[in-house]
Amino acid sequence: MSPVSVRKGTVLQEAGARATHYYWIASGVARRGHISVAGEDLTLGFITEGENTGSHTDMMGGLQGEPAREFFVAETAVDAWRIDWAAMQRHKAEHGFVHEYYLKIIECSIRRYAANLQIRSHTSAEARLEAFRSQFPGLEQRITQRALASYLGITTQYMSRLRRTA
Repeated sequence: MSPVSVRKGTVLQEAGARATHYYWIASGVARRGHISVAGEDLTLGFITEGENTGSHTDMMGGLQGEPAREFFVAETAVDAWRIDWAAMQRHKAEHGFVHEYYLKIIECSIRRYAANLQIRSHTSAEARLEAFRSQFPGLEQRITQRALASYLGITTQYMSRLRRTA
């Protein structure tokens, strides 16, 4: 593990490159996304204090030399701990407490995935925005309108209209 501080816009994991590290966020917000078949930058979610970046699938694929499908980028300035995935896997096999930590990481990821699915299950943009605000209070003020619009599956222009009427 090593401490890192990065500026807004810094890529923490690049789609198409082998994923070898993940980050435990101490402060700031990171955005999780992927590039669609059409070449669009799509936001899948946000990682904040006390959460980990890194796609489990990409990390496991990285051990086999496969490229990551997802990217993580600092949505704000971020202070984090950079953790080597291969070392984590070795320590997990050797130490019970590391295995317990690993299980907590997976549990947190499953909860975050479920929250994202619940938000995206709403059929209207208004309902998705309201669900986002309810699930992640205060996060809207910390991220760009563009990132939130991408997450909600709407244009930035429509996002502006929703914000004005809310």
